Amino acid sequence: MTPSRPRISGLASRPMHGRLLMIVTAGAILSGCVQPMPVVQPAPAAAPVPSVSTVPPRPVPVVPPVAPPPAPPAPSGPTEARSGLHQAAVISITGDADSRFTLLFRPALTDPGRIAAAPAQLCRQAGRDLADSRSNTPGAGSAMPGVQMMIVTCTAA
Repeated sequence: MTPSRPRISGLASRPMHGRLLMIVTAGAILSGCVQPMPVVQPAPAAAPVPSVSTVPPRPVPVVPPVAPPPAPPAPSGPTEARSGLHQAAVISITGDADSRFTLLFRPALTDPGRIAAAPAQLCRQAGRDLADSRSNTPGAGSAMPGVQMMIVTCTAA
C-alpha cells in the first residue's frame, strides 16, 4: 500500500493559490519596513528671457535755457551837492542851524555806498563832524512807500 498523503483543505490545497498567499503575506510583513521612494518633481522650465526692444527711444524735447532777468540799471545822473546822493533820489533836505538834518530819499534810485556816505557829507558841507545818524526802514506801513528818512546830527561848532 502506498502511503497516502494527508488531505489539505482550503487554499493550500491548490499549489498556485498557496504561492500567491505566501507572496501577499510576505509583502504585508515587509511593507512596514520599506519606505516609499521620494517622488522627484521635474525642475520648472526657465522663464523665457524677454527680448531687447528694437524700438528706438523717443527723443527728449530740448527746451532752450531761460535767460536770467536783466539787471536793473545802475543809478546814474547828476548828484545833489550837499548829500552826495543822485538828484533823482533826493526828495528833500531840511535842517536847523547846520547841526541837525532830515533827509528824505528813495533808496532804489541811488547806490547803497552813497547812502552810507551821505551823513558825513552833509556834516562836512556844514563844516562839522558827524555825531550821529539813523534811518528808518521803508515798508508797507510807511506813509510814503519806497521813501526812507534819515536823521543826521552833526557836532556842535
